[in-house]
Amino acid sequence: MFTLSHFKFGKLSATKIQHHKKGIELEIIHDFGAIINKYSVNQSPFSFIRGYKSYSELIETHPFFSRSAKLFPFPNRLEHGRFRYDQKSYTLPANFPWTDDAVHGLLYNQAFSVVHSHCETDFAELTLRFETSSLAKGFPFSFTLDVSYRVDTEGVLVCSTKVTNTGNQAFPFGDAWHPYFSLDCTLNQVQMTMPVCKELQVESGLPTGERREFKQFRHGASLTDVSFNHCFEFDRHATANLCLQRLDQTATLHFQQDSSYPFVQLYTPPSEATLAIEPMTCPANAFNNQIGLIDLLPGQTRLFRWQCQAHYIPR
Repeated sequence: MFTLSHFKFGKLSATKIQHHKKGIELEIIHDFGAIINKYSVNQSPFSFIRGYKSYSELIETHPFFSRSAKLFPFPNRLEHGRFRYDQKSYTLPANFPWTDDAVHGLLYNQAFSVVHSHCETDFAELTLRFETSSLAKGFPFSFTLDVSYRVDTEGVLVCSTKVTNTGNQAFPFGDAWHPYFSLDCTLNQVQMTMPVCKELQVESGLPTGERREFKQFRHGASLTDVSFNHCFEFDRHATANLCLQRLDQTATLHFQQDSSYPFVQLYTPPSEATLAIEPMTCPANAFNNQIGLIDLLPGQTRLFRWQCQAHYIPR
């Protein structure tokens, strides 16, 4: 039977979902970006989604990683924080110290409220909500955003997002997540499989609109000496499946994003042995380059979904 409990992660409200017999544990920090802070299965001594060990670590490393946070209304970067929409100009502040761009949207550090939680014998679910009539001067639009987490006894974690325009004017947006995955080993001990896709070409880190075929990992290949900070586009009508597997086969992570997320950003941070697999509706600077940008009319709702399943075999 699953259990669900609310607790404090330092000063922040959080929720823990557990299935003791199956060794499943899911931890969500809803007072700070709806962060997935822990995801373990079969009593794994590590989390397959890298989180924060303490409140102080979260605050001191923010905003450098924004691990596993919800990214909205845009992922990645917005050039100089500026865009035009419906013949009006908007500006968002540069929020990271190393760039003049706006980064990771506006929700990665916002507080969400719990609107639903439920446990059954074979699954548990939690829904968090963020709602506003005007989020920022540079994004003065009214919306409700629900994020739902569902985990079952097979360790399948499904993350869904529902965005509703509650105002009287349309607005542009992109949606994404920012999970950092770990198999508790260096990346030269990990093999990745990813379907054939298109790699977006960039200039100064921003997409140019050009694409090239990418098939390096279609049959599985080692991540030894691989460095990622790249965006890829999948078939817009298909589900994309990626897999990470330790060479000793003690840990495996299956990742899936449905066609609502046609893009993925892969990133290997230089300071730790993780791989960020970031499902996105659009790439960087979509408010300006229009690639994958979504217009949401008053009263409209859009849904997005990704999932992962971890396997751990104790030695």
